[in-house]
Amino acid sequence: MPFEPFSHSKPSATMLLCIALSACATKPTPPVQESEPPKDDNTTAELLTSDNLLLNSLLAQKEDWQGVPYRYGGLSTKGVDCSGFVYLTFLSQLNMQVPRTTAELLKEGEPVARNELAVGDLVFFRLARGNRHVGIYLGDEAFLHASVSSGVMQSSLGNPYWRERYWQARRLVGR
Repeated sequence: MPFEPFSHSKPSATMLLCIALSACATKPTPPVQESEPPKDDNTTAELLTSDNLLLNSLLAQKEDWQGVPYRYGGLSTKGVDCSGFVYLTFLSQLNMQVPRTTAELLKEGEPVARNELAVGDLVFFRLARGNRHVGIYLGDEAFLHASVSSGVMQSSLGNPYWRERYWQARRLVGR
């Protein structure tokens, strides 16, 4: 291949590459601005994610415990009462220690209006005189509980029986 002398009229590929690279190298970089880390303001995306995780945990508990018979004072798959089921669910699924009895659960957390229920809230009912019942809200009017008649099950707040006996709700899971 014959040698061609460098021509000023036609720039070589090497020369173009050098010019392009030097232009990149001399381009000033903008100063890095320090900013505060974003505040934890429980954005909608975070809530949806945490609610989904919470709901999945509660549904896993439902799967494992569905049909376990009601037994007053029970804390096992041989029999469990409503507050015992709440106690075991919060402990095993959410790693949260909560009181064992319905009366003590009523003193925990913050009150929640019926129209502001969120996944994981405790829902309380007044049954017969002095008899209270507790369940865990799943969303869409559904709640998980240990019923006297059918054991651990999912029910609807819209069911006439539960609608008439609904009393209050409390939020123990931080949002």
